[in-house]
Amino acid sequence: MGQHDLSYRLFFTHLRMIQDLLREIVGEAWVDLIDFSSAEKVDASFVSKRRKKRESDIIWKFRRFDGEAPLYVYVLLEHQSRPDRFMAVRLMTYVGLFYESLIKQKKLLPSGLLPQVIPLVLYNGMAEWGPALELSKLIECFHPSVARYLPQLPFHLIREGAYPAEKLAEQENPVADLFRLERSRDWEDVSFGISQVKQHVRPDELDLRQTFESWIEEVILPRLGLSQEEIPHGLTLEEYESMLAERIDMWNRRLREDSLHEGQQQGLQKGLQKGLQKGLQKGQAEMLLRQLKARFGSVDPATRMRILAAEPDLLLQWGDRFARGASLAEVLGD
Repeated sequence: MGQHDLSYRLFFTHLRMIQDLLREIVGEAWVDLIDFSSAEKVDASFVSKRRKKRESDIIWKFRRFDGEAPLYVYVLLEHQSRPDRFMAVRLMTYVGLFYESLIKQKKLLPSGLLPQVIPLVLYNGMAEWGPALELSKLIECFHPSVARYLPQLPFHLIREGAYPAEKLAEQENPVADLFRLERSRDWEDVSFGISQVKQHVRPDELDLRQTFESWIEEVILPRLGLSQEEIPHGLTLEEYESMLAERIDMWNRRLREDSLHEGQQQGLQKGLQKGLQKGLQKGQAEMLLRQLKARFGSVDPATRMRILAAEPDLLLQWGDRFARGASLAEVLGD
């Protein structure tokens, strides 16, 4: 397993991350019945009768919030960075071995039945997910009369790339920040993503902060073209933010110093300035949206798109109006 996959597994060993993933991303009705204060990580390593060790990513056990039966539910989370045609078969294996483990340990429900296991697959690959989302789709039916014998085992696919940037911008939680950073392709995106993590992960959530810091060092910064020798070790989120700001300033100085090569440098400088302006504009728009939401409630999609597409001068004008505007219309009016 690569460093990237290991990092993702570590993220969702944090209760805050699995809680926000279920509430904000999955958002199905059963999530409202979960008592997250009862959360318990379960051993996800299993040994089959042939002594072959199998290991899923993460299994969480949750108590039902209203106290009714069935009392417990288990959530199995598997991370994928590329499509797997037989993902449903793997999940069937994990669930079967997990049930064998519960039977052996006599951890059945008071009813004597097995608890439900809900399989989730978190996919952060760039390609479309083509494989079947249910085991029965992988099995050729012998005859309609025996179709009822086909195992089903559907699973919930969480595909990061399917979430629009505008929808992620509306969410203020570290899972959305993780998805945004995963998509980052330049210094400005990374810098903005780190600033968001700082806002949404409290200083007392030290372990989660350290997980983000290690992931930025080991996964994100190498994508920006830095060698291992250039990447500082053990920086905090605040130190990463300062480092990125210094990098951008250094690039600007180099562009000015190398202005003798006008033909080449003019194009490069325009590209960099455009990228910096884009990053600044993006940050201003996001900040204004958060302020508007805090004072006036949710912002409708059309208004959100208008703000995200606005020029910097107009964003500044709206920002000035925000201090004295009594309504959304007063702030954004012509």
